[in-house]
Amino acid sequence: MSRIFIIAHSEFITLVKTKAFIISIVLMPVLMVGLFFFMSFAERHVDVETRRFAVIDRTGQLFESIKAAAAEHNQETMTDGTRTGPEFVPSLVDVGGRTADDIKVELSEQVRQKDLFAFVEVPPDVITSSEKPPEIAYYTETTSYEPLPTWLRTALNAEITKRRFDSAGIDQALISRLNTRADVTTFGLVARAPDGTVAEAKEVDELARLFLPMFFLILMFLAVTTVATQLLSAIIEEKMSKISEVLLGSVTPFQLLMGKLLGVVCVSLLLALVYFSGGLYAVFSSGRWDLLNPALIAWFVVFLICATLMYGSIFLALGSACSDLKDAQSMMQPAMLLIMLAYLGSFIVIRNPDSSIAVGMSFFPTMTPFSMMLRMAMPPGPPMWQAVVSVVVLILSTAATVWAGARIFRVGILMQGKAPTLPELLKWIRA
Repeated sequence: MSRIFIIAHSEFITLVKTKAFIISIVLMPVLMVGLFFFMSFAERHVDVETRRFAVIDRTGQLFESIKAAAAEHNQETMTDGTRTGPEFVPSLVDVGGRTADDIKVELSEQVRQKDLFAFVEVPPDVITSSEKPPEIAYYTETTSYEPLPTWLRTALNAEITKRRFDSAGIDQALISRLNTRADVTTFGLVARAPDGTVAEAKEVDELARLFLPMFFLILMFLAVTTVATQLLSAIIEEKMSKISEVLLGSVTPFQLLMGKLLGVVCVSLLLALVYFSGGLYAVFSSGRWDLLNPALIAWFVVFLICATLMYGSIFLALGSACSDLKDAQSMMQPAMLLIMLAYLGSFIVIRNPDSSIAVGMSFFPTMTPFSMMLRMAMPPGPPMWQAVVSVVVLILSTAATVWAGARIFRVGILMQGKAPTLPELLKWIRA
């Protein structure tokens, strides 16, 4: 047993000193925060161009309202003298005696020459039509650009609706008041205290409802992928440099496997501890003590240890069966697919944590750490029996995976040459 701990200590020190771990600890939070601010900045500043468009107003009534709406929009996209959105500049097309085709060809040529960004044709009966209104045609070379047609759709329909109400003699202000929507606010349940008083229900906090589960999900994914991929690279390097053969002169393959697994478990816990420290600092700074849930953190530690052992043994077994990094990359794809399916499938759980699919995913071993952790973090949480059963299933599956990984590891660690196929790996397990 002491040899396993010696190997675990050595593996822990080796992985912690790697550049990949230091980057994941230090730079990853910085990159995530930087990405958030960059996306926020880019959303406000990425499109600040002047979009000139021509309007063929065959109604003779809508261009002035489009011009006024554009001026209002341009004013709204100015903040402290800096433009934070596109500027829309409409111009009215003088139809004259030209045909519709001649006008469209001329305007299309102006778009190609970048004198215009687009042009729009408003049919003459778009206001008065009693049947389905005719379509408003929007022409542009940059068909992927959405802000201008979306804005035009909103502005034109608002003005068309207003004119229809006016022509029908209906007070639109009255209609607006009658159509005023009432907001629905979500609260928790009402409870009666032991002294007989009724405690008011608390309004649902979006931070606790969504941010906290996402924090656990991303941290689980980050910790598992970081240590698993590092473990695969480490075992390949040891095998290629013959270090593993030297180690097997002093320890058994199972002791070497377990030592490495315990080492990566400590690394994943250290990674989680660092991020939890940052989370605690944010909680203390904001005064949101209600977000602290020691029981939830304890469940997370259990799921993280099992996930690290499970995926770590899979990556160790695959790495031991490969003789070079090229073979390891092809063998790693199925294992990474398992992690990605567990991570992406968790978003189904977020949408409906009590659905049959979410419950089924909670009992599927490779998905359990992600799915069940999310369900436990989202109020009201799953029934306790589901949590207990999922942990039992996960522990048994983890033990079976470690056992199977050890069977593959003991054969593959000393083999050289062509990487084995899946049937050959199964034979190694049964041998």
